[in-house]
Amino acid sequence: MVNYSINEEYFHDEERSGFRISSLMKRCWAAQLKTLEDFDRVCSKHNLKWYAFCGTLLGAVRHKGFIPWDDDIDICMLRGDYNMFLHYAKKEMSGYLFENYDSYTPEENRNYDFQGITRINNTYTADFNTEYLDAHHGFPYTVGIDLYPLDYVPRDEKEYEMAQNIFGYTILVGYKYKSLNWPRYGKPDADYENINLDEAYEAIYNATGMKIDKSGDVLRQLNDIAINVASYTKSKDSDRVACMMHAAFGEKHMVFPKNAFQKRLEVPFETGSIYIPGDADAVLSRNYGSDYMTPNTHVPHDYPYYKKQERWVRDYVIRNPEMAPYMPAYYIADVYDEDPDKKILLDKIYGNSR
Repeated sequence: MVNYSINEEYFHDEERSGFRISSLMKRCWAAQLKTLEDFDRVCSKHNLKWYAFCGTLLGAVRHKGFIPWDDDIDICMLRGDYNMFLHYAKKEMSGYLFENYDSYTPEENRNYDFQGITRINNTYTADFNTEYLDAHHGFPYTVGIDLYPLDYVPRDEKEYEMAQNIFGYTILVGYKYKSLNWPRYGKPDADYENINLDEAYEAIYNATGMKIDKSGDVLRQLNDIAINVASYTKSKDSDRVACMMHAAFGEKHMVFPKNAFQKRLEVPFETGSIYIPGDADAVLSRNYGSDYMTPNTHVPHDYPYYKKQERWVRDYVIRNPEMAPYMPAYYIADVYDEDPDKKILLDKIYGNSR
């Protein structure tokens, strides 16, 4: 089982590969590693294999930890283990929140797209309660891990192309259904705005033999069809695995040799270890090219990801300055200076405490 021994020294600001990592980001990393420990506890109990994936795999191989400019954890599992994990996790990770294309709550107006992955979150909102902070290394914002299922790819290219087309079309039909039934979606995107649902249901039935009951839970049925199409190929009939949600929409770098995942290695990661595919080179070369060991400091998304929550806390403190001792400036460092007018108000509230 993975385990991370983290003390207060770990949370000091640090520079790695010429990139400054803030103390708050180190706390974010530590909170994510706690989530990974809880995830691995369930997997180890039930003998389920998982592997570092995408940027986390690259970080493990190249940096022996997080990529300095990365702020999340990506892992993957073969579909069979992935399904079993979700089955056990509902009871054994009861404190966590799971988002995937088989989990949605229209009554809460949550926008759970058919992402083809599962996002495991510890909370949806910033939490400054002492109990929460103590349990998550003093990090108040949402943390989690992205879990990718890998499905076997048919050897026959025409068969694989057909599976991709059916899978992708089913996903778009789901988006169209949401656009018509969930107010949050608004106007449909160009990719699916012209889809006629009745015609689409008939086309899906003709392609898969699975009929949509329009009086039932349509979105759930579309979810099930998409999963069935992605996972119908057996290991004995395949030489490759893919994250179908990405592969079906043109991301060919998300298709890998099956044998790359035949073995699993445990390698150093931050203050502990992590599991990687036995042939990590084959996976990383597909994802990042043959020169993946050469660092590229391009930050891939809105770094840090928790800026939106920082802004919420910043604005809350401005409206309620008496709460500043409970929400110190330390927790809004990345957005403190972005608005000059708000900075003036924050300077008055926090004084020289930054």
